[in-house]
Amino acid sequence: MTQLTPMVTSALIAIAVYTVFCLVIGLGIGYKKDVVASASGYFLGGGTAKFVLFFTTVATWFSTGIYQGVVGSVYKFGIGWIGISTWQLLVVSLLGVLGPRFWTLGHIRGYITPADLVSDYYRSKPFKLIMGIGMAAFCIPSMMAQIKGVSWAINGITNGFIDFKVGVLYAAAIVGLYVFFGGFRSQAWVDTAQGLLFVIVLWGSLLIVAGKSGGWNVVWDRLISTAPEVLYYKHPPEYWTWRMYVSYFILQGCGGFFAPYVWQRSYAAKSSRDMKKIAGYMGAFFCFGVVFPVVFCGLNMHVLMPSMTNPENGLVLFMAEHSPFWGIMVTLGILAAGMSTISSILVTVSSIVAIDFIGLVKPDATSHETRNYGRIGVLVILAFAVGLSFINLNTIMILINLTLAGFTQILIPVLGIFVFKRITKEGAISGYVTGLIITFIGTAILHDPFGFMGGMWGLAANAIICAVVSGFTKPISEEQRKDYLAPLAHPDGNSATRDKKIKAL
Repeated sequence: MTQLTPMVTSALIAIAVYTVFCLVIGLGIGYKKDVVASASGYFLGGGTAKFVLFFTTVATWFSTGIYQGVVGSVYKFGIGWIGISTWQLLVVSLLGVLGPRFWTLGHIRGYITPADLVSDYYRSKPFKLIMGIGMAAFCIPSMMAQIKGVSWAINGITNGFIDFKVGVLYAAAIVGLYVFFGGFRSQAWVDTAQGLLFVIVLWGSLLIVAGKSGGWNVVWDRLISTAPEVLYYKHPPEYWTWRMYVSYFILQGCGGFFAPYVWQRSYAAKSSRDMKKIAGYMGAFFCFGVVFPVVFCGLNMHVLMPSMTNPENGLVLFMAEHSPFWGIMVTLGILAAGMSTISSILVTVSSIVAIDFIGLVKPDATSHETRNYGRIGVLVILAFAVGLSFINLNTIMILINLTLAGFTQILIPVLGIFVFKRITKEGAISGYVTGLIITFIGTAILHDPFGFMGGMWGLAANAIICAVVSGFTKPISEEQRKDYLAPLAHPDGNSATRDKKIKAL
């Protein structure tokens, strides 16, 4: 049994305060009974203010990996990892271009899930089911990974006092409580608090790393003398080849936006103008608010710890040695990053279950009944993810690695809606399914052939099969297409049509 040292006691107190903090916001400030009474309110929050929508998106994007895997990659591979800031710019560009369109169509027609929008254009219930299965299949392993990350962080900071399995149950129980009762709105408010917390912790870590390494004016000179190789791009055949960079940019950028828990935030805004403004703010925020302190810490930890054996957990190890009490704050930052992603995925997958799966079987369910199906889905999905967290399966790890590459495959059908009108229903479905299959083969079996990630081969196959099949099948009629896109002529139109659609859910 681990002894209750002052550090362990401090960590337990910090975790307890953090827990109360989350529950007060989620079940108090963020909860609104009238909002969660309907399916749309439960899954989308009933119109989310810009500040809250901004930070819930930030918190959803960045998971435990921002403190662990990313810092470790910068430490190991050097400045090449700066590429992470460029794919974020692709995400926010897509958010600015497609986000307002998604909001407008969702606002007018009452869409809740990504498959709602895509299947409605192609008028295909099978496509809705296929897309729902594909997105849920990648979401759940990712949620499981975040649960495990949170649990390991708690286990580490308490020096084993809180067992790994107890940590898993803790993360699931806390997130499950405010998501079950408050849905998207509660989750978004907790996300906002967590997003602010983990950004403050990142910048506090930057100041500590700089201070412990000799101060801002000295740290870079010391880094040059300690590990100059991390300050330039490594040449092929090392890690950051141009093929790896291009693959990473496209798959992380497109997958980051088309992830259903990000896509749905387009529906959750109060207006299309809000989506444009948020996209404008996010580029600078991601680069300077989040990526800069991460890159700084990853590089400059070389000054005092040049031979770190476990850089994936480097920030925690650094603080444990040089600033133990701030190490507790870093752990809380990991909890905030992980639990915000868990809650976002939980709301999203429960909506997929209620709308894309049960909705096809029970199309006449009322809005209140659909909300209840979502709540049941929250419990089932959380139990399933917790169960997966207790076992180690190679197939789960493969799915985690495939996540954003899998989400990227919906790019081609979406382009068929807004750009390439010759893409047919049959072409979109066959291309999407082929893209998923080739992505799996290229990643899990062939291991990124010729230096391109498997998802890039999947995307290429997706586009080719879609084009070929579309050439032999009937396209969406011009009348149907114009009717579908007509709301975009008035992007901030009134909500009467949407409210009517929602009542019919």
